[in-house]
Amino acid sequence: MKPQTDAALKVSNLHKSYNSNVVLQGVTLDVAPGEVLAILGPNGAGKTTLISAILGLVKTDSGEIRLLGQRQDSMARSMAIRQKLGVMMQVGSLSANLTVFEQCDLFSSYFHNGYSPTELVGLAGLEGHVKQRFSRLSGGQKQRLLFALALAGKPQLVFLDEPTLGMDVEARRSLWQQVGRLKQQGVAVVLTTHYLEEAEQLADRVLVLDQGVIVASGSPAELKALTQYKVISCHSALDNAALLALPGVQELSRDNKRITLHSSQPEQAVKALLLADESLHQLEVRSVALEQAFLQLTQGSKTTEEQAA
Repeated sequence: MKPQTDAALKVSNLHKSYNSNVVLQGVTLDVAPGEVLAILGPNGAGKTTLISAILGLVKTDSGEIRLLGQRQDSMARSMAIRQKLGVMMQVGSLSANLTVFEQCDLFSSYFHNGYSPTELVGLAGLEGHVKQRFSRLSGGQKQRLLFALALAGKPQLVFLDEPTLGMDVEARRSLWQQVGRLKQQGVAVVLTTHYLEEAEQLADRVLVLDQGVIVASGSPAELKALTQYKVISCHSALDNAALLALPGVQELSRDNKRITLHSSQPEQAVKALLLADESLHQLEVRSVALEQAFLQLTQGSKTTEEQAA
């Protein structure tokens, strides 16, 4: 058994409202060293407020926040704690007129035992752009620099907000590899992203926040298992009426000759398919993608609210 380790981040029963608008309702979470937690949620779910509260940028109404084992009693964060945190800033937070090297030099100076400016340039993969001003970089290059600057102090806990926005596929995969190396070094990572494939690839656990409430939490596989259906695809001679009459079928689509069914009773549906169509072939049954699970989880809470209204 692995020895018990203190959580790098622990949030307990966090509440925050702006006048009558409730933004966070009893949010509780923890992140272990070497773990990647992805926080997903639709716009307005409370993700930004949650991260801002953890970082001391927003005052909460109640609840407790512990960073690297230390309870945070106010919005202030001690210098010792800040030296151990890494935050991927928004593009607009950096000076547009500073060059790549100047940005790296500035951030390197904030930390006692962090990376040198040259090392940060290398982490960003921008060795050929050291004299280029930030404003002249491409969107993907800006994101790579912002990611490197988040690591300037060799942090123990890193917050990444939409880290691969604007990156091409190759750059995105490279950054994923860097996140993997952070995990191996025991660094805890909190990730917010709209790329659900990214969460599925990187996260040990996914937390789904909707209307200030955690509606689901677990590994990507566990979240997909929470959905009410599986996907059945096949080639069949049955018409749409017969297919929709199969057990648990909620949705049907056709792509040329290939049929895709969503069924909440996949085993019974497959048995019925085999009995009803001797010509059935290329049968495949799979779990839903994380994106479908996410949509179902968040749409479910909206539907409940609408019905209550």
